[in-house]
Amino acid sequence: MKFKELILELSEALISSMVIVLALYLFVASVEIVWGPSMEPSFHSGERILVDRISGIFIPLKRGEIVVFLSPGDNERHFIKRVIGIPGDIFKIIDCGVVVSKDGQKYQLEEEYLDKDTCTVGGSAIKEGRALRLGPQQYAFLGDNRGESLDSRYIGLVDKNRIIGRVIFRFWPLNKIGFIN
Repeated sequence: MKFKELILELSEALISSMVIVLALYLFVASVEIVWGPSMEPSFHSGERILVDRISGIFIPLKRGEIVVFLSPGDNERHFIKRVIGIPGDIFKIIDCGVVVSKDGQKYQLEEEYLDKDTCTVGGSAIKEGRALRLGPQQYAFLGDNRGESLDSRYIGLVDKNRIIGRVIFRFWPLNKIGFIN
């Protein structure tokens, strides 16, 4: 094989690989870096996560899943939060917790991922004791570290088209590597 042919073949392989990686990044999965304390103790600042961009098209989000979404009104800022309210819910923050009404059933949301002493209070967008009905394409997200989280209580409900995807895997730091349930 001549040197010129080798360079041409390597260039083709490199370009093909770059196109495939770019397509995967844009449409299938992306890497995000967690910034800030809003999801502690579940996630800490500087951790690297893999976000599934495609399954949300086929499988609806469930309460308790962790997602990355674009801040309302800002296409640059990505937030990582937990799904608390799903389309059709009547959602209320009251007595340090979250109450959900759906399909005639009303219940206090069990959040086993929170410390026992965590008190969820309202904010400027979702006020304490005020019930909100989520529209067919709306979600409510809260951080696990409720005292340090800029979430739906302050930024409001988030439309489905602002959701980037589900957090499926943590790959940094190495001692925490693994799939996210």
